[in-house]
Amino acid sequence: MEKQNKDLLLKKVDELVSLVKETNEYKRYSELKNKLQSNKTIMLLISEIKKLQQEIIKKEYKGINVEKEENDLESLKKELNSYPIYQEYMYLQEDLNNTFQNIRSIIEKSIKKING
Repeated sequence: MEKQNKDLLLKKVDELVSLVKETNEYKRYSELKNKLQSNKTIMLLISEIKKLQQEIIKKEYKGINVEKEENDLESLKKELNSYPIYQEYMYLQEDLNNTFQNIRSIIEKSIKKING
């Protein structure tokens, strides 16, 4: 009986994922992701931000002042956020993450009910 309930739950999870992937939001998110990945300027900015973040972490670990790097990082982030396509992508990413978190919460509650 318990195995049947878990199998049914997994089937329903697959159905939920499929439903989310069929939404306009998810389709637009995927479209934007592809556009971002093909935009060399945006990808370069993202790469520079990641490198600078790593540099900041290393310097902080060594106790080195990172004020200049943090200012540079903020400038790069501001530049990245000036691209409407990136803003929309991030908005949709957050929205989809919230949707998936809600689904996760429902699943966890269902599992607790199944396990008693």
